[in-house]
Amino acid sequence: MNRNARLVLAAALMAVLSACGAKGPLFMPEKPVEEAPVTPAEAAPPAADSVPAEPPIDPATVPATDGNG
Repeated sequence: MNRNARLVLAAALMAVLSACGAKGPLFMPEKPVEEAPVTPAEAAPPAADSVPAEPPIDPATVPATDGNG
C-alpha cells in the first residue's frame, strides 16, 4: 500500500470509530421503569414465647478467668 492509501484508510477508520458511543440523536435513552405500588406487609403476630429475650452480654462486665476452668 502506498502512503496516501494508508492515510485515507486510517482517516476512514477514525471517522467510523468516532461515530461509536452514546452521543447525539443516535443514542436512544431507556424509558424509566415504572415502580409497582408498594403494599405494606401484614404485621407479624406477637411471639408465642413468654420468656423475655436476654440482653446482649457486655465483655467488659464478664469476670476474667485464669484459664483453669
